[in-house]
Amino acid sequence: MGMLERFHLGSQAVPLSTAPPNAAPPPPQPTPVTARSIGLRWLLHDIPYIAMLLLALVGVVFRLSVTYWVILIPVFAVISVAEGWRHFVGEAARLGLAVRVALSWCALLLAIYLLFGSGVRGVMNANATSLTMMILLGLGTFVSGVQARVWQICLVGGALFLAVPALGWLDQSPLLLTAGAALVIVLSGLAWWLTQWGQTAPAEARRRTAA
Repeated sequence: MGMLERFHLGSQAVPLSTAPPNAAPPPPQPTPVTARSIGLRWLLHDIPYIAMLLLALVGVVFRLSVTYWVILIPVFAVISVAEGWRHFVGEAARLGLAVRVALSWCALLLAIYLLFGSGVRGVMNANATSLTMMILLGLGTFVSGVQARVWQICLVGGALFLAVPALGWLDQSPLLLTAGAALVIVLSGLAWWLTQWGQTAPAEARRRTAA
């Protein structure tokens, strides 16, 4: 009987594990990127530049006073410094960025004071005031974009520049400015999508090759 029991036990199939005892768990599968997630990432990435365009659009459409445009100057300055902060390494470089941007916008404030001070107030109407302020704001925005090394801010400043002569030629200024702002937003989103695609496509190709 003992021999039969040993034969029976020896004939049983014992499952063997093919994985080594200390093997690492398989890496998690990457989450598929949907069009909705791409659009949300783009919106979060470009929302400061979209806000700059929309704020300028509000000032022109509603023919707001000089006070509104003066309030926009520190807002644009803060956006420029915040977006350009990551392009500079070291405390000295970042402090230099903040100082240069602050000085350029302070010079713009001085120009606004000279243009719209008590000596020349009343010379320009509301429409001319809005166009003049948009020229100055576009100039300051473009210079800040160059200093911060952020091409999107330069694009916003260029859009404000290009909108001014077009607004002088056409009477439908709000519609034209809205179309220009939408065009800049679309171009910025397209450029961002191409950049993201250029970064993710090689990694995806390597992953498929390895699989």
